[in-house]
Amino acid sequence: MAGIQLINTHHLHTRLLAIIIPICLLAASCSDGKVTSSWKAAQAGQLPKDHKVLILGIIQDQDVRLRMQMEGFMVDALKEKGYNAVSAYTLYGPKQFGKMDEQAMLDRLRNSGIDQVMTITLLDRSRERHYTPPAGYNPYSPFWDYYSYRYAMLYGPSPGYITTNTRFFWETNLYTVNGKNLVFSIQSETFNPSSTSSLGKSYSRLILKNMTKAGLLAEK
Repeated sequence: MAGIQLINTHHLHTRLLAIIIPICLLAASCSDGKVTSSWKAAQAGQLPKDHKVLILGIIQDQDVRLRMQMEGFMVDALKEKGYNAVSAYTLYGPKQFGKMDEQAMLDRLRNSGIDQVMTITLLDRSRERHYTPPAGYNPYSPFWDYYSYRYAMLYGPSPGYITTNTRFFWETNLYTVNGKNLVFSIQSETFNPSSTSSLGKSYSRLILKNMTKAGLLAEK
């Protein structure tokens, strides 16, 4: 019939997948993470703004860029709220305390005017591969579908697509230098950051939001 255009449904389905998949992956990569647990000392009050806070990343040497980003963005976020914060990497270098004993470390912190230490520890990092078959594809029946499904997971390429998800597991603690007391502890998970920069930004927002809610930081 004139004026009517037939649409190839296979091509349309392929085009839709090409649009939907990147959007889904982008949404996953922009995840800001979530807090899994937190603890605050009963006597802990709001952090005085005239105190100097050292941000110390406890991250493997091969991830030095990640450490610098995590420390740097946390420092920036605290400064935006009016707090006096400094990066341990910037202040002391990559081997900040070396083989110092506790007393030597405390003396160094006090000589630098440090009142609190906030540690950022990368507890674990995991990667997971996931194969998504085409729409309407049954991965278990018949045999050929099951075989091709598992083969694609191992070797690819395939009509579907494979995604790799990365999870970072973090712990941040806040200590006083003089009393050597743990004031606050928070564990969290970050999912599929698009870069170390976005990871540092989103993590600092997440932690400071939680600390503000707990009454450790001022609202502004």
